[in-house]
Amino acid sequence: MSALPRLSTENTVSVPSVELPMTTHADVVVAGGGPAGFCAAIGASRAGARVVLVERGPFLGGTATGAMVASFMGFYWREVLVGGGVGHEITQRLIEAGGATEFTPYVLAEASENPLRVRTFPFDPEILKLVLDDLATEAGIEVLLHSQATSPVLHDGKVHGLVVQGRYAAEAIGAPVVVDATADAVVSRKSGCGTENSLDERRDRQPMTMMARLSNVDVGRFRALDRAEKRRLARLGVETGQLAQQLLSLLSSPSGNDAFILMTRVTGLDGSDSHDLTRAEIAGRAQLRSVISFLREAVPGFESAYLSSIAPWIGVRETWRIAGDYVLTESDVLAGHQFPDAIAQAGGPLDVHDNKTGLTLLEPPAPFSVPYRSLLPKGVDGLLVAGRCLSATQAAMGAVRHMGTAMATGQAAGVAAALAAQLGVAPRAVPPERIRAVLRTQGAIVDPPAAVAPSLSRNPDPEVNDDQSRFTHHG
Repeated sequence: MSALPRLSTENTVSVPSVELPMTTHADVVVAGGGPAGFCAAIGASRAGARVVLVERGPFLGGTATGAMVASFMGFYWREVLVGGGVGHEITQRLIEAGGATEFTPYVLAEASENPLRVRTFPFDPEILKLVLDDLATEAGIEVLLHSQATSPVLHDGKVHGLVVQGRYAAEAIGAPVVVDATADAVVSRKSGCGTENSLDERRDRQPMTMMARLSNVDVGRFRALDRAEKRRLARLGVETGQLAQQLLSLLSSPSGNDAFILMTRVTGLDGSDSHDLTRAEIAGRAQLRSVISFLREAVPGFESAYLSSIAPWIGVRETWRIAGDYVLTESDVLAGHQFPDAIAQAGGPLDVHDNKTGLTLLEPPAPFSVPYRSLLPKGVDGLLVAGRCLSATQAAMGAVRHMGTAMATGQAAGVAAALAAQLGVAPRAVPPERIRAVLRTQGAIVDPPAAVAPSLSRNPDPEVNDDQSRFTHHG
């Protein structure tokens, strides 16, 4: 029997060192099965790598399924498609499976002070779980669910695999390259990588949101309300204390009479800390009670609505960002900057929630790109990152955390990892143009659009748009 932790002093426990079995060997191991991690695994597999995908939950999809954020954003800049590859393939598989219909024009935060028109892809998260299972099986990926990535296997400053905690015991997975898509940069931070934010500010990050699915909603009646009425209702909800912010934001289910409500706001807690996260989960569910009560009492279309499900876990917008070879900035986003080592195109918007009741929404003047260098943690070899923990400032992260963009950075990290394993070199030694070439063969969009579509109206007020009927108004 292995040695067990023992009480060392009144306030400390001695944990003996152990040797873990390396049960599996792969070319690439991906930590985190959310949008970024899933696409990293598919990209690596299609580039010829043997892949293990580790996910702490009972299903894949992360924020899209577990946090029930049932709409992909970031695939478009205005009318221009900037997200392709595996992410776009997922949207098409969802349509085929009956879990979605199409990309939809959408007025983001319509009831707020600064709404913005975007294009989104609403879907049913339950169908997405099935689609992701199918794609992973078809790609030959070894998936480990109910398994928490706890730390990298390190030797001489290089990552050689991943330590994983299962339901009962820990094990190690050997691989020359690891992709950290944990959203919280768990693997990167434990590898000794620096971060762009600190412990001192960990409770000043963007607020969290608990999603819920309501059934028997007259979505058409709600949408028919004009913006002035929605703003009046949102202000009323804040004044009565039943809403935490001036938002009446909902996502429509493909079924037509269900709505995913995005109206809670949990602030001042660290989404990467288990104690804070526990408080956030409970607070989010408590807020849902008052939100649903307000909707039934005051908002047309919700009179007979009932709660059909609460997201399995709260949606977290921001925790840790790594310090990489390049830090993507707000200026890069708002200049529509194109990098020579671009591995993904993005359209934003720059979307930053503060810890009061405010929201900043800014549209880039053109598509911008994410450089390969932002996926490379400084001072560590054998490791790549993808998703919202990549190297960026807080404001820039508000533009690249959208799931469509997270998928693109994930696919790029997976392809880069596969090439590094094949070439027997560190990821930062892989020529970016070679990564870009493989991504093109996988249908990813890495080059700037040759031309952009005519601008939509720059006036953020949807009521002044002559073609208002094209937009889905979600508050």
